[in-house]
Amino acid sequence: MPIKPYTYLLYFAGILLLLGSCINDNSDAIDKDPVLSDTSNPIPGGVLELIEKEFYRSIFPYSIEENIGYKISSQLHNGLLKMNPKSLAIEPNIAKSWDINDEQTEYTFHLRNDVSFHEDTCFSSPEETFMTANDVVFSIELMCGEFYNSGYNLLMKNLIGAEAFYHDECDSISGVEVINDSTIVFKLTEPAPTIIYLLASSKASVISEVAYKAYGHNLHIGNGPFTFLEVNADSTEISLGKNKNYFRTSNNGDKLPYLDGVHIKIVENEKERTDLFLNKEAMVLFDISENKVESLFESHHSSFDNGVFVVDRKPVMATDCYEFNLSRTPFNNVHVRKAFAHAINKNKLIDNVLNGQGRIGNKGIVPVVNTLKNYNFDTIQGYNYDPELAKEHLTKAGYPNGEGFPEVVLELTFGHPLQENVAKEVQNQLNNTLNIAITIEEEKMSTLIDRAAHGKSQMNHFTWLGEYPSPMDFLNVFYGGVDLENDTSYSWPNTTRYRNKEYDAILEKALVTSDKENRFRLYEEAESILMNDVPVIILWYPEVYNVIYGNVHNLFFNEMLHFDFSCVYLN
Repeated sequence: MPIKPYTYLLYFAGILLLLGSCINDNSDAIDKDPVLSDTSNPIPGGVLELIEKEFYRSIFPYSIEENIGYKISSQLHNGLLKMNPKSLAIEPNIAKSWDINDEQTEYTFHLRNDVSFHEDTCFSSPEETFMTANDVVFSIELMCGEFYNSGYNLLMKNLIGAEAFYHDECDSISGVEVINDSTIVFKLTEPAPTIIYLLASSKASVISEVAYKAYGHNLHIGNGPFTFLEVNADSTEISLGKNKNYFRTSNNGDKLPYLDGVHIKIVENEKERTDLFLNKEAMVLFDISENKVESLFESHHSSFDNGVFVVDRKPVMATDCYEFNLSRTPFNNVHVRKAFAHAINKNKLIDNVLNGQGRIGNKGIVPVVNTLKNYNFDTIQGYNYDPELAKEHLTKAGYPNGEGFPEVVLELTFGHPLQENVAKEVQNQLNNTLNIAITIEEEKMSTLIDRAAHGKSQMNHFTWLGEYPSPMDFLNVFYGGVDLENDTSYSWPNTTRYRNKEYDAILEKALVTSDKENRFRLYEEAESILMNDVPVIILWYPEVYNVIYGNVHNLFFNEMLHFDFSCVYLN
């Protein structure tokens, strides 16, 4: 759809907040812009002051459920590989290099010998803090065992012996071979080139076996650029400190991280967050509305003109949707789901509620973003507003004109005015088109996730944000290969409890398809099946505004909202 003109933002709309360069990449468009390729000498020290809307449920890397947990965990832990925060390219990390055999079924990772875990009393000696290949094995076994979910399908379905290990048929994963302390080999059943994306994500962090046995899923000890210092008594402030023994350096040879620490305040009220930013108690306003940016520009015009404040706007690799619980009435009926999907006028949502800040969700769960430009979105048939077809489907479901339709509760995250305003508009549309009344309830994010994962909710608003740049990351959300004991068994991330054997089989085939064109064709085929079964209503693909102080350098904003604070510096 056409981009809405911005009265106050014309002269800086589209400016990217990329001040400074810590890591080289091939992003010519960025590097050629003199404003965005600041080469001034980084200044060590200082604390990055941030504000977030909600507290995390977990920062254990294999149990992360929301963005704040991911943002913190990715500073505490490192994986074999990493994503460049500027280009999202896959780069060496704990593994200084890797080799792939001609058949693309063996990945040999050459590990650094200078990676140590954060100092802690759980280690009996300084030598015990150093990471070895055995820690990698231990971490992979956790991902394929106790903490397995569909997010680890790239390992479970391809790593030789992983499935047998999951089913307790063996004591170790035969496809993971330790050659020595600095060399480890992953053996796959079939080529699976996208496995490197998983190994570069926070969910595949390498943790210490010693530290895990001491702390379990409450583990805060990692090998990342920052250490976990404390969380205050009422869980409204989190402090991270500089890891003085961090192994990475910049391209200039500077020891990382530059910052002395990161301090995060949890503030639910939007006005309070804005006040903290204006009072210099916070350095970034993440994910704010266009109206908020316009208001800031009107009242602080000179700060934007002089570069004190810098604004960034971009689409993100995320999808806002309403999820249905397919195991409960009435959404176990596909005609009810299709009736709801056709009854919602998404154009009105974008124009009247979002004020044009987002792209209409007229495709599938995979977001329409530049990073996934090789994906053929034209093959995916979404659901357009069609009130007559919506009524037909509701009649087929046995509820003509909404007669006898049961009570439905739509659950939202507390403290998100946008979700609430969208829900009220949807509430009116469903009532006007289908003669159906729904109730809106707001929950804390932790409660909403818990209810959805245990099958207690009927319908809820989720924003799915990609953890690695592949359609598989979104399609895996609906993989149904994990058996559930009953309707309330924990199911994450597949909170819709969607089950389709054909869909699962296509995903599994895609996992072992090395040819990118054929692999993407399988993704498209799977997503077409998914959308025909409509376990979710795709609402929109979000765009976000971020406003940051101009003295914050190297805090790169990318489509995945993936942050690496190790390169950030202040002046």
